[in-house]
Amino acid sequence: MENMTRFKRDMYLKSYFAGPPDPRQERKRSKLYLKSKWTPKSAPSQVDSRLFKFTEEISEQFKAVSATSNLLPHELKLLSELISNENIVIAQADKGLGPCAVTLEQYIRDGLKHLGDKRNYDILNEEAARSLLYNISEEITRWLKEFEPQREGEKIRRAGAGGVNENDANYIRVKLAESWASDPFAYFYLTYKVHKDPLKTRPVVSTCGCISYALGQWVDMMLQPMAQAQRSYFKDSFALKKLLNTYTPPANSSIFSFDAVSMYSNINSDACLIVMTEYLRKETTKKKFKYHPDALIEAIGIILRSNVMKFGDIFVKQTSGVAMGICPAPPLATLFFAFHEDVVFDKWKHCISFNRRFIDDGLAVWLHQSTIEEDEKCWQAFQDDINDYHGLKWTFTKREKSVDFMDMKISIQNNEIVTDLFEKKMALYLYIPPHSAHPPGVLTGLIMGQVFRIFNLCSNVKDMQRHILNFHDRLCRRGYSHKDLLPLFEKAAKNAEAFKNKSEEEKEREKIQKEEAAKKRIFLHLKYHPNDPKSSTIQRLFKNCIMHPPGQKPFNEIENDDGHQIPLERLTVCYSTHPNLGALFSYRKICKRKGLKVSSFLNGLKED
Repeated sequence: MENMTRFKRDMYLKSYFAGPPDPRQERKRSKLYLKSKWTPKSAPSQVDSRLFKFTEEISEQFKAVSATSNLLPHELKLLSELISNENIVIAQADKGLGPCAVTLEQYIRDGLKHLGDKRNYDILNEEAARSLLYNISEEITRWLKEFEPQREGEKIRRAGAGGVNENDANYIRVKLAESWASDPFAYFYLTYKVHKDPLKTRPVVSTCGCISYALGQWVDMMLQPMAQAQRSYFKDSFALKKLLNTYTPPANSSIFSFDAVSMYSNINSDACLIVMTEYLRKETTKKKFKYHPDALIEAIGIILRSNVMKFGDIFVKQTSGVAMGICPAPPLATLFFAFHEDVVFDKWKHCISFNRRFIDDGLAVWLHQSTIEEDEKCWQAFQDDINDYHGLKWTFTKREKSVDFMDMKISIQNNEIVTDLFEKKMALYLYIPPHSAHPPGVLTGLIMGQVFRIFNLCSNVKDMQRHILNFHDRLCRRGYSHKDLLPLFEKAAKNAEAFKNKSEEEKEREKIQKEEAAKKRIFLHLKYHPNDPKSSTIQRLFKNCIMHPPGQKPFNEIENDDGHQIPLERLTVCYSTHPNLGALFSYRKICKRKGLKVSSFLNGLKED
């Protein structure tokens, strides 16, 4: 079994590295790391013998047998027809509203509505696009040579040496080579805003694996701590809810939200680089965060200039804006507006009691002025100030006692903030049906997570009960039985209530305990199939063959060659799924389709 090769290597590594941790390994590992293939040459004989027995026993359990499809004949027929139909694109709706079907012709025309905007995009031929990629690659290579650590034997000291550490430099260099060896382009695609009238689309760029992807990961890693340090930042809805729990709105207040108009594409890339350069060269910023200003500023510049992508059979360069989908887009957008935002909200602190922003979505509490005329005047002037920043525009909701923001409905009631779960009217609630070939733990995780979310985002018990009943009913409509769901819901509610009542100290203590327990765990990675042995069977074999074989010492008392006991107490069977419908209907690389070509629509685009 191929999976047992990986498991054997993990067991060898667990044995080899048993003992006190090397102080050099105690440093926090970079998020950018290349997977090592190194394997110890041997392990203690008792480890080998137990591994052999476990492999032998488990191989007997996994026998190739013919299986019946979990899809009905008409479902298989429809699936086959959709896959073979070159003229239908199964696209994704925006805001997680599910899949939607659109003709290939309409999809191409919708894409060209964005790419035909000469203010933001240039359409190139393949030769020009590849030439640009080569130039970007050369820029990244020069950047590495300038900022990587001083090399052994290098006589002349480089001013930028050490701007990027050895690990990260090596990661970027390897990924750059891998990109050229596979596919160096980013890919443009659309999601459909089906909740908008008239229908609109959101342009997205998939940059995974492209020429600048690894450098973008490095920039993102450097900028995230800075973005998270901004006054208006919050991580997610749970973090916002905690903030709102400690806030008491004044009596004369209303609440509103504000939303950037196409923030990523409307950020002036030149202005963005200027703003970021000024911020990164400040002494206060350099003291607070560890980075090399020249290295980071130059890397941001390369990323902003490297948005070369494919859409079908055409090649496009984004000339302005920040491509939605690139790694550092969120922290760049957060930081770009944060500096202006701080100035504006400080100026209007007599009118603003509370404000927070998640990238392009803002929330604030407005303090009404003594007269209607003065209040309206201030409100208009405040909006004008927000919109007076490098052409970036924002829309504002009305100032009322309630607003829908993120996935919450936030209200001011009796001088208190009350929250409820906000659910979109067009949400399809496409939960995985019971006949789907997913591990049983998927349903458990879904229920645990959703009930936890309801408990933590709703202020009132009645709202919690309503949402939990709705969630239960939706699962039943997907085919689950009340009998199977009830114990899972009871356990989920008990866990959510217990977590809600824990102090922050208890939560931190449990987090540390879980981290320590994880060091004594090993994973067996398997592709899930419902006809394969159950997880409980695998756990029994692991216990009998490895952890506690009859008449032998427990595994965690075995010593490695250095005399250290091997810290292993638990196995986790880690299931992965086979390609799902989303993978089968992936539409990002429409260049692989036969029939209509994007290039055939360009003449009409020029006429328009």
